[in-house]
Amino acid sequence: MTVADQIIRYAEQHESFGVDDLMSEYGSVNRTTLQCMLSRLVGEGELVRKTRGVYARRTSSSSFQVVLKEQESAICNLIRKALPLISYCIYNGETLAPLQHHVFQNNATYIEVERDAVESVFHICKDNDFESYKSPTKEMTRDYIDLGKAVVIIKPLVSESPLTQNNGIMVPTLEKLLVDLCKDEDFYFLQGVEETYIMENARSLYDINESRLKRYAKRRNIDPKNFELQ
Repeated sequence: MTVADQIIRYAEQHESFGVDDLMSEYGSVNRTTLQCMLSRLVGEGELVRKTRGVYARRTSSSSFQVVLKEQESAICNLIRKALPLISYCIYNGETLAPLQHHVFQNNATYIEVERDAVESVFHICKDNDFESYKSPTKEMTRDYIDLGKAVVIIKPLVSESPLTQNNGIMVPTLEKLLVDLCKDEDFYFLQGVEETYIMENARSLYDINESRLKRYAKRRNIDPKNFELQ
């Protein structure tokens, strides 16, 4: 049995483990070899890194899905036609529902675009009869924006944001959303106690890339320790 096979067998029998656990079980394999093999298995998708030095077998839990509706596709087509070279991401507020403890109706389209293009994208949406808002504050969101309607919220895209693709459309990763929910004023209704539930739900339902999460937290000037995975 190879070292990789031994590690996978151990992972299947334990909820989580570290190098010291493997050393106790397979004392004949040196620490450096185990660490290299763990990194390889994480890269191959056989294991997940739950936190620093703690690993687990990748489960068949559902992958996190970003919701895109017809409105998001229509707006993407408008942006691509008018500003084909800009960087942006887009998603619907219903993306957040599986993470919430108290589900708030949210049918808004969120667009994050490079800062110099925010004004242009705002006018593209307005000129095409979308009810649109630029970087709304907590007060504006609370008092004037009906998130149950198909409104559009446009915000600057933080550089080096973790993004992925959904049918050729750039969308935020789970890690990006978890950080943004804690930072952005227009997500005030998801902060505080609800924020804690969201993190717990995210951990239980989906795999989280801890290094990506903490790296983006730093980009947003949030202490990465706030996102320690237990």
